[in-house]
Amino acid sequence: MVLAAKTAIAAGAAWLAALAADPHSRPYFAPLAVLLVVQPTVYDSLSRAVQRVAGVLVGVTASLAVSHVLAPSAWSIAIIIFAGLLVGWTARLGPQGVVQVPVSALLVFLVGQTTPGYGGERIVDTLIGAGVAVIAVLLTPAAPAPGEVVEHALAPLRQGTEILRAISAGIATAWTAGQADSWRLDAIALVESCETARRKHEGFALSTRWNARARRPRAALGQAEESLRAGERIAIYIRSMAWALVDGSGDARPMPAVSEMLASTASAASAYAAWLASGGTPEDLGCLAEAIRAADDALTRVLARVQERWGSDPGRWLTVGVTLAMSQRILAEASRPVGPG
Repeated sequence: MVLAAKTAIAAGAAWLAALAADPHSRPYFAPLAVLLVVQPTVYDSLSRAVQRVAGVLVGVTASLAVSHVLAPSAWSIAIIIFAGLLVGWTARLGPQGVVQVPVSALLVFLVGQTTPGYGGERIVDTLIGAGVAVIAVLLTPAAPAPGEVVEHALAPLRQGTEILRAISAGIATAWTAGQADSWRLDAIALVESCETARRKHEGFALSTRWNARARRPRAALGQAEESLRAGERIAIYIRSMAWALVDGSGDARPMPAVSEMLASTASAASAYAAWLASGGTPEDLGCLAEAIRAADDALTRVLARVQERWGSDPGRWLTVGVTLAMSQRILAEASRPVGPG
């Protein structure tokens, strides 16, 4: 809604500015330039403005150069479009600029035959439209809230914590192959959530570039990046754990000790997410350290127990061993702020 209003007002202002520059003109391309330049982020808007102006300048110049030797025909149109695209790609004018070279060249070549000065009018309209668009974007830049940046990055980590709790509750009693498969699907969805969060994070990072209002969101990007990387790594560990449970579901038995250990691991991951969300306060760091110690103790106890009970059973050890190994990696990830204990 805000972007639409901004674009509409800027387009109207561009029309008025172009008419002020030449009251006898019909500056259609000034509001069109605004429509094509204004984007949600400052960086995208400025990039499009530069690309569009460059493409129009190159296209008009090229058209004026060949208009004296070519007459309008199917062959001349094909040559102009081919050459225009080739020049745009060679000059690396970007998506907007590459298209504008042949478009401007073709319009000036055809319309300019009967409208003297058309090429110059197109350049002026484009400059005015792009200039008004840039001013509108710079005066009212959009920036995400710092909390929003961090919360989106933390979403996969929190989702992974819930999957760990679900697995812990499931294997505490008799569990089935269907449950194991549902954990596997949840883990796959978690990895996909990480990819979505990564794209969202990249969008936030782009929105802060050249944005005078984005000082606080820019500062939150580092915190969000750490949160997202942790979530991505933990998601891979949970996926491996879920696959191991699927492979061992043919001989599924209650594993209360492993269940207790996973619950402690989930609590440690949750404390890590809380520490990341708070920006690393001493209180949350203390809670994280306590959760890590409890989870490490639980892991040590269950490791000794399963080695004694299933050390000679390769099938059982494969399932439990992978679960323990992935839990250990999750704890290593969550304990990085605490350091070696």
